[in-house]
Amino acid sequence: MATTDVKTVRQIITQALRKAGIVAFGDDAEAEEAEAARDELELMLKGWQNKGYNLWTKTAMSMPLTTAAAHTLTPVRPLRILSARFKRSGTETPMESMTRDEYDNLPVKSSTGQPTQFYYDRQREAAVFYVWPIMASVSGETLEITYDREVDDVSDIGAEIDVPGEWWDAVVYSLAARMNETVPTNQGTLIAARAEQLLTEAGAFDREGSVYFAGPWAE
Repeated sequence: MATTDVKTVRQIITQALRKAGIVAFGDDAEAEEAEAARDELELMLKGWQNKGYNLWTKTAMSMPLTTAAAHTLTPVRPLRILSARFKRSGTETPMESMTRDEYDNLPVKSSTGQPTQFYYDRQREAAVFYVWPIMASVSGETLEITYDREVDDVSDIGAEIDVPGEWWDAVVYSLAARMNETVPTNQGTLIAARAEQLLTEAGAFDREGSVYFAGPWAE
C-alpha cells in the first residue's frame, strides 16, 4: 500500500487556484493563470527558506580536504551549514564555526595543522568553505558537512514539487492566499486565515524529535 504520494507543480497550482475561487472546480487554469501561480509559488517557497523550518531540506555531503584554505562548493550552495566534521581514518572530529569577522581577524590564515574551525561564505550563485588551520599535506582526509539545501526551483510546471506530503495543504492554501492578493475574491479573508493556521501547524510539526536538537527552530 502506497503511503508517500507525490504532487506535481501543476496539481498544487490547480488546487490553489480553485481554493482561491479564480478557477472553477473541474476547470483547468489558463496558461497565463498557471504561469502567474507558478511564479508566486516559487517566490513563496524560496521565501520560506528564511524561516528555517523546512526540515526535509537537511542533507549531508563529503568533500575531499586539500591543502588550501578555501574549498569551493559546486554545484551545491548550502543555505546554512549546520555542522562540519574533520574526518581521518574513519574518525570524525567536530569543527567550530567562525563568523566572517572572526576569520578575517585570524593573524596567520596559512597556519598548518588539523582543521578545527571553518567559515562559510555563501554567495549568490557559488559558495566557499574556508578551514583553519590548513593541512600541510593530505592523505584521504575529508570534510563531512551537514547543511540545509535550497528548495528546488519551480521552473517546470509538470515536475514534482519539492515539498513533502505533510506540507501540501499549507502550500495550497498559502499559494491561494497570495493569488487572492493579485486577483481579489470574496474568499480572500477566509483563505488567508486558513493558510496561516495550516502553516503554523506544519511548522510546529517540522522539528527534530530529539530534546538535544538545537537550531533555528528551537524556541
